[in-house]
Amino acid sequence: MTSQREQDDERIEVENELINPDLDPSSTKKKKAPNYTEPEDYELCRAWIRISEDPAVGTHQDGHTFWQRVTTAYHEAIPTPIRPVDSTKKQWGILQRWINKFHGCVHQAELLNQSGQSAKDHLNRALRLYPHDLQMHFKHLRCYNMLVKSSTAPDESTPVPSDAVSDFEGTPEDVSTLERPMGKKKAKMAQQLAMKDSAWKENVAQAHVDIASQSKRNNDILDTDSQSLKEIAENGKVAAQLAIMNQDLEGLDDEQREYFKLKRAQILSSLRQS
Repeated sequence: MTSQREQDDERIEVENELINPDLDPSSTKKKKAPNYTEPEDYELCRAWIRISEDPAVGTHQDGHTFWQRVTTAYHEAIPTPIRPVDSTKKQWGILQRWINKFHGCVHQAELLNQSGQSAKDHLNRALRLYPHDLQMHFKHLRCYNMLVKSSTAPDESTPVPSDAVSDFEGTPEDVSTLERPMGKKKAKMAQQLAMKDSAWKENVAQAHVDIASQSKRNNDILDTDSQSLKEIAENGKVAAQLAIMNQDLEGLDDEQREYFKLKRAQILSSLRQS
C-alpha cells in the first residue's frame, strides 16, 4: 500500500519539474514550476479524454505525439504556467494511480451493498474508506466522475495507441481500465467486459485485507478495554466488601448495625458459594 510520504514525494517530483525554456520564449532561465492545482488536474484529465476520444487520432501514433497533443489541449484551458510534456505525462500517471485506488474503494462500497443505498451513498462510503486505506483524503472526485463516465460510455471513436498511455514510469498497478487499448470496437467491448469481471481485483483484495486487519485491531482494543473494566469493577467490589467487613459497629444505632450485619452475612454467603 502506498504511504502518504511516498505519494507526497511523487507529487513533489512533478511539482518541481524544471520548465523547458524552449516552451516559453519569454523565459531566459529555468525556474521551478508551481504546484498542480485541482483545477489543473481536472483540465489535464479532460485533455486526456479529449485526445484519446478524438476520431482523428491514428492508431499508429506514437506515445510522444499523443502526449504532445494532450499537453497542447491542456494549455488551451490553462495557458500558464507552461507545463512540459514530461510533466503532464508524469502528473497523469500519479493522478491515475490515485483515481484507481479510489475506484477500488468505490467497488468495495458497492460489494457491501447495504439495502436502500444509492450510488451517492457508495461514493460517500468510498470517501471514508480512502483515507483509512491511504492515510490521505481523496481530492479528485471531479476527475474520477469524468474519467469513469468516459471509460464506460459507448462510442465509435478510434482508440489511441497503447504506448500513448502506458509508457509513463510506474508499476503494474498503474495499468487500469481507464486506459484505451489499441484496437477497434471489438477490442473496446472486450475491454469493457474484462473491466466488469476482473478490474480492481487487487484494490478490492487489499481493501478486504485492510478492513480485516483493522477489525482485528479494534476487537483486540475492545477486548483489552473490556478486561480492564472488569478488573476495575472487581477491585471496586472487593474494596466495598472490605469496607463493610471492617466497619466498626460501635457508635452506630440499631438499624445501622443491623444493615452491616446483613451485608456481612451476604458477603460471607457469596464467598462460601463461590
